[in-house]
Amino acid sequence: MQFTAKHDDQYLKNIFEQVKNAAYEIIALKGRTYYAIGLGLTRIVESIIRDENAILTVSSLLHDYYGVSDICLSVPTIVNRNGIKEVLKLPLTDEEIMKLQSSASSLNNVLKSITL
Repeated sequence: MQFTAKHDDQYLKNIFEQVKNAAYEIIALKGRTYYAIGLGLTRIVESIIRDENAILTVSSLLHDYYGVSDICLSVPTIVNRNGIKEVLKLPLTDEEIMKLQSSASSLNNVLKSITL
């Protein structure tokens, strides 16, 4: 499934800041973040039990998602009773693709450095 939407830079920066600061806001209001984690898990389970085909940002093993493979990242995904039905490939700018690939590479490097 493909999406097309254009947003100005300020709109995207506002979303980035909200996501980045969400945990801090929850801690300031509640003193902890596990409430939000519980709510997120509840939403995922509801989508599975109710076979909702809901679009949720969940982590899964990616296969050529803008050149990113063999790493788990959270991306918009259709979730139903079978779990992941489809990973949605949202339109990204070249700069966003580079940042996504850089994040995936950084995470991969951390994973490779871990010895178990």
